[in-house]
Amino acid sequence: MKDECALCGRVLSLYSLRRCPRCNKLYCRSCMTVNLWSEQRDFICLNCARRIVAPRHVGSKYSPLREYLRRRGQFTSLVTLTLPIIEGIIKNGLPFGALRNESWWNNNEATSQGYAWTSAGWKVQSVDLKERTVTFKKLMKEGTTQPPMRKRRKTKKSQKPFTPVPVKPRRTRKPSKTRIAKAIARAKNIERRMAATPQYKFKLKPKSAYEKRLYKPEAKPTSQD
Repeated sequence: MKDECALCGRVLSLYSLRRCPRCNKLYCRSCMTVNLWSEQRDFICLNCARRIVAPRHVGSKYSPLREYLRRRGQFTSLVTLTLPIIEGIIKNGLPFGALRNESWWNNNEATSQGYAWTSAGWKVQSVDLKERTVTFKKLMKEGTTQPPMRKRRKTKKSQKPFTPVPVKPRRTRKPSKTRIAKAIARAKNIERRMAATPQYKFKLKPKSAYEKRLYKPEAKPTSQD
């Protein structure tokens, strides 16, 4: 019994083919790989592995811009966006026609970009390519003058009177009687020492204790000694 591989098209025996658990088709061993995204670690085909790694995005390139304008329509009716912000919303770069020609921003539903904002209920009001800004305006329905606004709850803030932080007065400690007595005693001791020291009339250097021991006070040393 033989069968054909659904990817490469080679005809092999059923023993050489494996069935993918996701798409339920037969593939050869070279067209199968290990499913690293499951706990069982079974084999899946390369097509299913590609869909897991890079899934296809539903919608056109400018679908994120349509969803963005739908969300902003709940709060405001006028939005001004710069071209770098629009590129960040769609997560892709704009074509050269959008950067050079204002006609690219027309409200034609036949184009993919025009269908993006017209299907969301918006239109392009003005385009300034020098300032790189685009202004969108929301289309009003019949019988309505303003877009629906969300009511914000009014919260009453309790205004309390301002009360300054209490400041503690600085305490000045009085010296104790013991400290006063010690200070007076030190002053008296200094006075006694100054009074006990001999005051010389002339500025003479007193003899040292070593000199007093060697020589008598009356005799003076000579050169012979």
